[in-house]
Amino acid sequence: MAGWKELLIDILKLTDEVKRLNDSIARLEAQSLDTNSRLVRLETLVEVAKIQQAVTDSKKLN
Repeated sequence: MAGWKELLIDILKLTDEVKRLNDSIARLEAQSLDTNSRLVRLETLVEVAKIQQAVTDSKKLN
């Protein structure tokens, strides 16, 4: 059975690993939010382009 020193060392290592993973998750969350906002902007541009095309096509018919 592991002694208390080994257990303490393992706990400290696990704590460091959890902190590192939390930092990684925070970075991934920021990247995800940035990607999401970029996607929303692209979707908006596509919708605007569709409306402009429809308006242009209706003007050509009249």
